[in-house]
Amino acid sequence: MSEAGSESGERLVGLFLELASLPSPTGGERLVADYLKERLGRTGLMVVEGPPVGEGSQAAGNLYCHIPPSAEGTPILFSAHMDTVVSEPGAMPEPLVEGGIIKSGSRAVLGADDKAAIAAMVLAVERVLEEGRTHAGIELLFTVCEESGLRGAKASSMESIAAECGFCMDCTGKVGGIVVRSPSQKTIRARFSGRAAHAGVEPEKGRSAIRAAAAAIAAMELGRLDDDTTANIGTIKGGDAINVVPASCEIEGEARSHDPDRLEEVVGAMMGAINLAAAQEGVDVETVVVDEFSGFDFRSGGQPLELAARAVKRLGLEPSYISTGGGSDVNVLNLKGLKCVNLAIGMEKLHSPDEFIAVESLVQAHRLLMEIITEAAG
Repeated sequence: MSEAGSESGERLVGLFLELASLPSPTGGERLVADYLKERLGRTGLMVVEGPPVGEGSQAAGNLYCHIPPSAEGTPILFSAHMDTVVSEPGAMPEPLVEGGIIKSGSRAVLGADDKAAIAAMVLAVERVLEEGRTHAGIELLFTVCEESGLRGAKASSMESIAAECGFCMDCTGKVGGIVVRSPSQKTIRARFSGRAAHAGVEPEKGRSAIRAAAAAIAAMELGRLDDDTTANIGTIKGGDAINVVPASCEIEGEARSHDPDRLEEVVGAMMGAINLAAAQEGVDVETVVVDEFSGFDFRSGGQPLELAARAVKRLGLEPSYISTGGGSDVNVLNLKGLKCVNLAIGMEKLHSPDEFIAVESLVQAHRLLMEIITEAAG
């Protein structure tokens, strides 16, 4: 019998399907949070919920759970996020299994990002307790609002965390992939304020905020700037009518780099372009720069990387080391002092109705967690 067809494999798939059937758009994770509290509570574990991070009746807080150690070793933390991107209006989750693939039967996202990780984590803890497996202490952190700026992880408290290192499972690609490098990101927002005037009667009396924004963007170096650095302007909003010189315009963009000094240089250049364009066009401008997350680099090694690599090899796989341009809860947890790596779990075509995960990948992801637990207690 294959792992996917085993009793634990079938149980894992069933658990994931239950989670995936619960809508949990970012900021509205209540159903999933309640499900996890009830399910983990059945094992006798206490699940602590933090203050809500989103807004509204379906908002929830981060969930935290601690399993005391049964042996000496390295206490570890597993983390995953409960929210998904927002699906198309009116689309409800309908997960189904077809030909060994778990996919969405509707226009809603499947939610393997990141409920596949949640399922793998929950079953791992259930099996450890049911089978009396030796472990050095396991903590679970289920965050909210990851898809809307890592807000849950940013709101998390490390005061109760006993783990020496952590593992998130929030990366696309084959099981065995380990994210060892991620950039820092800053968001830039600028609001240009000019003067409105009739565009056909007296345009010379106006000061175009859109023209200033366009000049600023045109002066920026955008796209991939080097192997470590990217920059982008993603939104522009302004104007009220085609016959009015626009008095306001807002732009929003970002810069990312694996090199903190280079990131500061790029952001400085973007801000310089904004301020110069505003001055040349005779408009006012207000700017905000936000530190979204800080990068990490485990290419030279580190406890979570070494544990994960040994666990991957115990599965009969070769670790692959990933340098990504994206950010995740891992960035925040590292910044808060808990050394973490991100693990690939086989989910594909994320953030779309075409998202899927192979049953075999889901099972491998679960097995990887079991091996990490074993290695940590070794």
